[in-house]
Amino acid sequence: MAESEDATTRWRRGHHWRLEGKRVVVTGSTKGIGLHVAREALNLGAHVLLVSRSDADLASTRDSLRAELGVPDAAVAHHACDVGTDEGRGTLVAAATALWGGSCDALVNNVGTNVRKPIGAVTAVEYETMFETNCSSCFFLCQAFQPLLEKGRASCVVNVSSVAGVTSSGTGVPYAMTKAAMVQLTRSLACEWAPLRIRVNCVAPWMTMTPLLREAVAKHPAQLDEVSVRTPLGRVAQPEEIACTVAFLMMGASSYVTGQCLTVDGGLSVNGFAGPCAPPGAPGARATVVAPLE
Repeated sequence: MAESEDATTRWRRGHHWRLEGKRVVVTGSTKGIGLHVAREALNLGAHVLLVSRSDADLASTRDSLRAELGVPDAAVAHHACDVGTDEGRGTLVAAATALWGGSCDALVNNVGTNVRKPIGAVTAVEYETMFETNCSSCFFLCQAFQPLLEKGRASCVVNVSSVAGVTSSGTGVPYAMTKAAMVQLTRSLACEWAPLRIRVNCVAPWMTMTPLLREAVAKHPAQLDEVSVRTPLGRVAQPEEIACTVAFLMMGASSYVTGQCLTVDGGLSVNGFAGPCAPPGAPGARATVVAPLE
C-alpha cells in the first residue's frame, strides 16, 4: 500500500512531467533534433549519454551543454561510435553498461541519413547505407539494449522516423522505406515488449529547421516557401518542437502510450487538398503562419 501511495503522491506533485534521474541514450546527438532532445532531457533532470561518430564533436557538445544548463559533469557523458555497424553498437552497449551499471531507462534512436535522388539514380551502396543507418541501427540497437531496458525504471524507446514514413513527401523512395519500417518496428515491438513493461513509440517529423536544412535553404530559398505553403501551419518545424514530443514520450505522463507514431508535421499529412493551404473563401491563398508556442 505504501508503494502505491508513494506513486500517487509523486503523480500529484507533477513528477510525471519530469525525467528526473532517467538514464537516456540519444544517438546522433551533436546537432539538429538529436542535440535538442539531449538538451531537453537534461533540462528535465535526466542523465544523458550522447552518441555520434566524432569524438571531438561529442566532447564539444558535452562541454557546451554542461556550461549552458549548469548540470553536473556526471549528468552528461559521451561515446563515439558508428551505430550503423555491429562493432559500433557493441561498444555503445558496453559503454552504457559501464556507465550505469547494466541498466538504461530510455533509448532514442535518432541517427539517420538520406540521399535525395530519383529511384533510377540510387546506387546499391547508397541504398544499403540508408538502410544500415536508418533502419538496421534502430532494430539492432533495440535488440542490444533489451537487457539494459529490462533492468531500467519505466523503460521506453523512442524512434525518430519521418513524415516520409507515413505519406509521400518527395524525400526519395529508399529514405521513405526506411522510415516506414521504423514505424512498423515501433508498433510490433511495442506489443512484444508490453509484458516487459517497456514502451516503444516514435515521432514522425516534417521538415525541421536544422543546420542541414539552413544550408539547403540558403542554396534554394524557394524550397522553404513551397514547403510552408503546403503545410497548414504555414512553416517548417523548429528542432525544439520535435525534441519536446520525444521528451513527452519518455515521461511518466505518457505511461499509457505505446506503439504509437506521433506525426509532428504542422498538419501536412492530414492536408487532403493537394494545393496550397488557404482560408475559406480564398482559394490558393497562403495560410497564416502559426508561430511556435513559447
